[in-house]
Amino acid sequence: MDVKLGVLAGDTRAVARAITWVENGDPRGAEVIRGVYGSTGRAYIVGVTGSPGAGKSTLVSRLAALLAARWQKVGILAVDPSSPFSGGAILGDRVRMFDVTLTRDVYIRSMGTRGSQGGLNRATRMAARILDAAGFDWIFVETVGAGQSEVDVHDVAYTTAVVMAPGMGDDIQAMKAPSCNCR
Repeated sequence: MDVKLGVLAGDTRAVARAITWVENGDPRGAEVIRGVYGSTGRAYIVGVTGSPGAGKSTLVSRLAALLAARWQKVGILAVDPSSPFSGGAILGDRVRMFDVTLTRDVYIRSMGTRGSQGGLNRATRMAARILDAAGFDWIFVETVGAGQSEVDVHDVAYTTAVVMAPGMGDDIQAMKAPSCNCR
């Protein structure tokens, strides 16, 4: 199967293959991106960040369920810490989103950070483009769990939600939060 045509047709196997190529720096990934780029720009990308354990996965899971119930296609890029053994994602977010993993119009892709700082994998932007070209209406990019300096999600998402646990931080911490060039 031609992966580019599969992506454009919304075939999740082709989407998975293309994202893997992009993550691994395979030249075929760049070729797919060039081939599908003209079909991007329709999905709305939402970044979800915040401290570990604040409820990011729970929020994304509930929003995905609500949107899928309204016949919207939802793609989720869940960035996890990389496994020290395989270099891949630990898959913790996928476990916490179990209630939507079998939903027809929800696609979840776990991505390891692979040593990248900033809360995302270097290939996250291109993975979002692939999901966009595949016809997903909404794309959620969930960071690994960010503090005050992990702000890469602002460069990928149109809207960013910062999830905080009750009682975390104070007014001084909020003032120290980095400003972003939000769209």
